[in-house]
Amino acid sequence: MLYRNMRQGVLPGNGSLYRLAARGFIFMLMISLLFAAAGARVAEAHASLVESVPAANSSLAQPPDKVSLTFNERLEEGLYYLRVFDAEKRKVTERSAVMNATKTVLALDLPKLQKGTYIVTYHVISADGHPVDGTYLFAVGQSLDAIGGEAAPQLGHPQGHGGLIERFTFGDGLRFASRIAFYMSMLAFTGWLLWMRWFGSSTAEPVRARLKLWGERLQQSYLIIYILFMWAHLWQLVGDAGAQGLLRLFASTGIGYAWIGGLLLALLSFVLLYRSALLDYVWVALVWVAKSFLGHAAAFEPKGETILLDWLHLAAASVWVGGLLLMLVLWSTAREEARRLYGAFSLAALLSIILLIVSGVASVFIFLPDIAYVTETAWGTYLLVKSGLVLLVVITATLIRFAYRRRKEASVGLLVRTDGGLMSLIVAIVGIFTYLTPLPVNEPLNWHVMGNNIHMTAQINPAATGVNDFTVKVWLPEPLGKPKQIIYKLQEQKSADIAPIEVPLEPFEDQSFDESYGMKKYSFKARGPYIPYPGYWKLEIRVMNSADDETVYEKTIRVY
Repeated sequence: MLYRNMRQGVLPGNGSLYRLAARGFIFMLMISLLFAAAGARVAEAHASLVESVPAANSSLAQPPDKVSLTFNERLEEGLYYLRVFDAEKRKVTERSAVMNATKTVLALDLPKLQKGTYIVTYHVISADGHPVDGTYLFAVGQSLDAIGGEAAPQLGHPQGHGGLIERFTFGDGLRFASRIAFYMSMLAFTGWLLWMRWFGSSTAEPVRARLKLWGERLQQSYLIIYILFMWAHLWQLVGDAGAQGLLRLFASTGIGYAWIGGLLLALLSFVLLYRSALLDYVWVALVWVAKSFLGHAAAFEPKGETILLDWLHLAAASVWVGGLLLMLVLWSTAREEARRLYGAFSLAALLSIILLIVSGVASVFIFLPDIAYVTETAWGTYLLVKSGLVLLVVITATLIRFAYRRRKEASVGLLVRTDGGLMSLIVAIVGIFTYLTPLPVNEPLNWHVMGNNIHMTAQINPAATGVNDFTVKVWLPEPLGKPKQIIYKLQEQKSADIAPIEVPLEPFEDQSFDESYGMKKYSFKARGPYIPYPGYWKLEIRVMNSADDETVYEKTIRVY
């Protein structure tokens, strides 16, 4: 429909343009649904909960004096909450949680808790602007099994967008579609504005008038889509903090400042643009800056370098997208002008693709401590797909250049439209994978093995490099008494030339409320930096009872 109208030299009016926009929005929503259906999970947390005290689903003999949550990434300090409820859904304290200096730990002091079950619920925003919330249970003086009903939520599976979404809802589709539309409209309008400065002013008056009308529609669409984008994500960021949380979002968080800045720029575009080249260039540069604070670049260090790389990435993408859109319009409405544009666009597109690749690769090396992580996350999978599409773009551009030199205009038109389709797919993928975390997530180990005359549980919290808490619990028939010996060793499998690290376990008085299995429980623990670097770590636990019978347990875990 669009191409037919353009071939006839007719640009769509308001009604048809917005019908086309609606169809495009639905199309992008369908793309996001298809991508979501391709995986078992749809979204992953950007900041992930790596340790909770008390632990999720734990049963304690004595009440804790506080709840403490540790995350793997820096959090926004302006909007968060941590609440604890009893079995009657009453808050056990009206105190507010506090965040530590590194902005990675939330702590809430508790009053003296009575026997019963308790619900911990939290809501935070990661530094890259994505909400993370979750809920888990713990019990005091009883087992969680006593409450019956559905199983308690597990640590590492927070609820809502911040965690792993088990089912892809309409709201999730709306957020993905709004992000795709936001990226597309921003790149298209800023790129179009640049190309109108570089090329549009030299076109014939009738063509220039039509291109200006296109620019106005892109400008209007960008503002509308920006507002829809904010609305689609707003209440998920606020959670149930109400009006106070909404105020704090815009007054105290980096994402709130970036949203306000982006919205003001979109509104000011109707006043500032087309007056002078300098104002246009400054406006475009500021739009890219505001967008750079709404993604991964804002969450990683060194922040200055990541923001700059993201800004350069957006600049290159805008030049490519805006020039390609202009080429598509002119090829269908003013073929001679399109021929005149092609030389400049071809060179600009080549330079843009080179800058996209260089800035993208540099960002990946900053985001990932190990490049192999690309193959171990959904983010990496989408990145590889995007890279494959960029390669197809390069091939298509080469074919366009070859066909143009041989004056095969039918082939050029088909290939330019193919390039436009690849561009749309790339932007759709960007709208999805920027909502995923680049980093794989370490999860606490809780390994339990049943046996005929012995049961064993091994726990590592948070199961990450650095200092960890190691716990081993052994259940033995009471006549055998306590274990004669327990040996706990760790060895990184790719470092065979390095001897295993022995974890020095010490017995302790275990206050957790565990099942007895008709046996006597013996608990041991250690704390220290016994996982010094990431990799595949082999755990070996040897338990010898008083009769000198030894049971050996082995397990391999992945530590990122």
